Amino acid sequence: ARINNLKVMPLLQVYGHLEYVLKLKEFMHLREDRRYPQVITPCLEESYKLIFEMIDQMLSVHPSIPYLHMGCDEVYYRLVHPQCVNLHFRDEADLFIRHVTRVAKYIKSKHPNIKLFIWHDMLSQIVNSGYNNITELVELVVPMVWTYVDDVKTWFDDRFWMGFSMFHEVWVASSFKGSSGEITTMSYIGHHQRNQQTWLEAMYTASFRHRVNFTGIAVTGWSRYDHMLSLCELLPSSIPSLTYALQTIVYGHINNTQNVTISRSLLGCDRTPLWEKSADINFISCSFPGHEMYEMMYQYDGLTHVYDETMSFVRLYVTDIHLRQNYIHYKRSQECLQRLYSLEDQMIYFIDSFQRICLKFFTPDIGPEWLQTYFMRKLKEVQNRVNFIERTLKTQTSWLQRPLPNNTAPIAIKRRNFTISSLL
Repeated sequence: ARINNLKVMPLLQVYGHLEYVLKLKEFMHLREDRRYPQVITPCLEESYKLIFEMIDQMLSVHPSIPYLHMGCDEVYYRLVHPQCVNLHFRDEADLFIRHVTRVAKYIKSKHPNIKLFIWHDMLSQIVNSGYNNITELVELVVPMVWTYVDDVKTWFDDRFWMGFSMFHEVWVASSFKGSSGEITTMSYIGHHQRNQQTWLEAMYTASFRHRVNFTGIAVTGWSRYDHMLSLCELLPSSIPSLTYALQTIVYGHINNTQNVTISRSLLGCDRTPLWEKSADINFISCSFPGHEMYEMMYQYDGLTHVYDETMSFVRLYVTDIHLRQNYIHYKRSQECLQRLYSLEDQMIYFIDSFQRICLKFFTPDIGPEWLQTYFMRKLKEVQNRVNFIERTLKTQTSWLQRPLPNNTAPIAIKRRNFTISSLL
């Protein structure tokens, strides 16, 4: 970062999104709601010992950082812990303000000139609350307003921006990856570029109408929606989307000339990258750092298309009842087998290539996790069909009369004895 003249802004969650800590047995007593590891309780002094130790560790690794992001988004549970009743909080808003203020003051005591950020979503519920103690919080933190939708302009109204004009400065957060769905594999450029461009338009309007002092943009890229959830778009394959987002900030928009310059000169691609997901898969070759993973994602999209076509054909003639009854259409199964052999060979080749390329960029666990999330179930289905057809083609020389045995009794499913309230 230093070599490239970049300043580091660590993000250290101090309220919500602490699953990676609170999931552990030794810290589960610090959860706001014992069932859920997302939120730490401000109602136990031990919580602050843990948070302050985490802050000390972060500052020891980054002793000269100008910025620190405290997170504080999506705090789903507040005033749930039994100890909260003894601390006389007025309401959930009062609890939030007092907690964030205390943590911010601790960081400032260690690093007086550091600029502290928090996400806006919890703040937006209390900026017009009228509490005196929010004035102190306004002096301590900079809100970062986030949304990753296609058209930001319709997402926030005038009342929202009027509320946030009380802050000395405001940052916004767009996205270049990780906001298109929990199990999305490719960062298609169109969605993220529109998000970035409409953010610029929304910022212009809010600064003109309500004097909101915008001073920065965080172009975020998420690899999971949540600590407990699956990997989504990987960073190397999302470099084209990041490039278009950054160039949108520079120019305010992307026209055809800039599009060609970005794709050919900056990314070194032999054609313009896909803006939207398409049924027509045309492979691409690029030279930017990380291009190997980007090209693998193109291969994955193409192979998924081949898988869908092949399995649509196979499922016509090798259904679950055929598997269960060892009953086969001999000629059609031979046709299915030839298609499945070709697909299986392509899938195995992809697995080997993907894992090899993953090791260029990631620790050894990432390749297997991604494949288990997106790929191995498909391969298992292919191999199950191949094994069944191979076995049955060797042994099926005659066929039983219909109705097939063990297939005449009515299907009976036992209902579960539960209520929704018993699960919550």
